[in-house]
Amino acid sequence: LCSKLRLPVLDTTMNQVSRPLAVVNDLHLRRGPTLISAVTPKALANPNLKLFSTASHVRLHGVQSGLTAGFKSCLAVLAGARVLRSRGYSVRRKGQSDISQIDFRVGEIKSCEKHPESDKLLVEQIDIGEEAPRQICSGIGKFFDPEQVVGKRVVIVSNLKARKMAGTASEGMLLCASKRDGEEEELSALNLVEAPEGAPIGERVVVETADEEHGDAATPNKVGKKKLYEKVAPELKTNGEGTVCFKDSPFMTSAGPCTAKELPDSTVS
Repeated sequence: LCSKLRLPVLDTTMNQVSRPLAVVNDLHLRRGPTLISAVTPKALANPNLKLFSTASHVRLHGVQSGLTAGFKSCLAVLAGARVLRSRGYSVRRKGQSDISQIDFRVGEIKSCEKHPESDKLLVEQIDIGEEAPRQICSGIGKFFDPEQVVGKRVVIVSNLKARKMAGTASEGMLLCASKRDGEEEELSALNLVEAPEGAPIGERVVVETADEEHGDAATPNKVGKKKLYEKVAPELKTNGEGTVCFKDSPFMTSAGPCTAKELPDSTVS
């Protein structure tokens, strides 16, 4: 039961847990010196025991004597957040990851043209499953002609505030992998980040990180005000196989990872 519920195994003879951190629903439980006194079978034998967890919304009024001590302990860990807090045991909700504040979407470039005022910019119309394609200006004109990118299944950042680039409206950012010959040098190589062919248009890219939730994306206003994209940008990269990652966590779709295979070990932006 403990393994199915992803709970720590309680050793009532040694008064310790088998690992220091356990995730129970949306809780992190960090081990404290009086954990076992809160969840031992002796404590559970109290017929007036009432435990309530705000995380799981489960209330127990007493515990049936027919349950095993191990099962009682599991129930106590699940439902005993209040008791654990009262005994000096730190309980906190599982937090949302920084990367999931950013809304990465699978899109398809439907058309593309040169920017009327800048040779460095291309203006793409990108379908991400909305009523109309997103117009996005990208600094890829040095590396691609417009016809080379039409039809590509790409990844965009969709919750940035709209802005004008050289006088033309842009409603997001096209994700690319790139390399420089030196820190102060111009880009020497650039490739589009591509989603797998089977990934549905408009699908949100998921980046799972350890001990954090992949929650809802922030609003464009919040992303801009709190500089949320700038916070995660330094950790965006491709790994040795060309898979796009945040730190070591891959960008995943229902059809597989997003990639820039021609530029492994590169910066993504």
